[in-house]
Amino acid sequence: MMLVQIGVFLIAISFAIFAIALSKLLLRASSGVKAIRTATGEMESKLDGTLQALEGTLDETNRTISDMDGKLNALNSVFLSVEKFGGAANIVGEELNELTKTYVEKADMSGVKPFIRTIQSAEFAKKLLESWKRGRSLSETRKERAY
Repeated sequence: MMLVQIGVFLIAISFAIFAIALSKLLLRASSGVKAIRTATGEMESKLDGTLQALEGTLDETNRTISDMDGKLNALNSVFLSVEKFGGAANIVGEELNELTKTYVEKADMSGVKPFIRTIQSAEFAKKLLESWKRGRSLSETRKERAY
């Protein structure tokens, strides 16, 4: 009978040790859950602030795009005018080229040669400027593609 009592006593002690170990484990788990709850609450408030800032950024971007669209639409007429002016300048240049050829071919107009040279120089300068603009736009296009 004594052995039964010792056995029951050992079982009681082992159950007490198990209960203490289990309670410590549950206490640690409880503190971990509490830390997670606190971190989640902080994250939620920070996420709300981030979302509000993002909404503000999107609204500002929308206004900027609308403003740019309006300005680009206003510039369409300017570009059309420049295109027409360029076409007219090209026609004038072609006419001057034809006149220059006519004056060069006629030998009886000796006093006109300085004017012809001036017109030829102006045409050369015009062609040089056009070539420079084309080269510049090509290099800018290449730079944009590189980015």
